[in-house]
Amino acid sequence: MDETDRELIRLLSRDARRSAAELARELGVSRPTVQNRIDRLRATGVIARFTVELGKEAQTALVDALVLLKLSAGDSRQTVARLTGMAGVEAVSSVNGSYDFAVELRVASLPKLDQLLAEIRRLPMVIETNSSIRLETFK
Repeated sequence: MDETDRELIRLLSRDARRSAAELARELGVSRPTVQNRIDRLRATGVIARFTVELGKEAQTALVDALVLLKLSAGDSRQTVARLTGMAGVEAVSSVNGSYDFAVELRVASLPKLDQLLAEIRRLPMVIETNSSIRLETFK
C-alpha cells in the first residue's frame, strides 16, 4: 500500500459515494487507476465494506448503548459468536481491565434495548454487565 492508496482510503472514509472520476481528479490519477486500486484494496481485504453513516436526524431515532461484559473463566469463542449474531449488536471488542468485552448496541427503542440486554445477560458465560446509553457522540 502506497501513499496514493492511503489518500484514496482517507477520501473514501469521508464519503464512500464519491465517483471514481471525482476521486481521480483529487488524486491526480486516471479514473481506471482509481477503480483498479479500489478493486485491489477490496480483494486484499484492506477495504472490507462500504457503509452508511447516519446523519444526526436519523441517529436521534435510534438508541446506542455500550455494554461491558465480565465472563466466567473458559473459552469465550462461543459467547462472542452468539453476541455477533444478535440483531442490534454493532461491535464486540475484547478489552483489558475489570471487564472482558465491550459490546456496542444500536436498537430502535428503549424497550428493544431492554430486550437485547436481557438476551445478553442470559448467555451462559456472562456473569456481570455494566450498561451505558450513549447520549451524544462528538467525533
